Amino acid sequence: MSLLEIKDLHATVEGHEILKGVNLTINAGEVHSIMGPTLGQEHSGAVLARRDTYKVTSGDMVRGKDLLEMKPEVAACEGIFMAFQYPVEIRESATLIFSARP
Repeated sequence: MSLLEIKDLHATVEGHEILKGVNLTINAGEVHSIMGPTLGQEHSGAVLARRDTYKVTSGDMVRGKDLLEMKPEVAACEGIFMAFQYPVEIRESATLIFSARP
């Protein structure tokens, strides 16, 4: 059984489609990193954490239960939330997305 399964996830922010059919399965013991240009990883993380300005238009996100049917604070109790971290494994990656925002 997977810890998290995302199937054909589509999402928008401010009328712009930012996720177009994302599929991801995370099994126990695996580590995954979501990276992308122009803050793509931040948008993806915000969708997964269910920020209210991001709208999931279709797809599934399951962790034993349908996470998209839950309020964000309930999903956080299921282990789906955004957290600040230092990506030391990827030396070229800086935390500028957090410090460069006004």
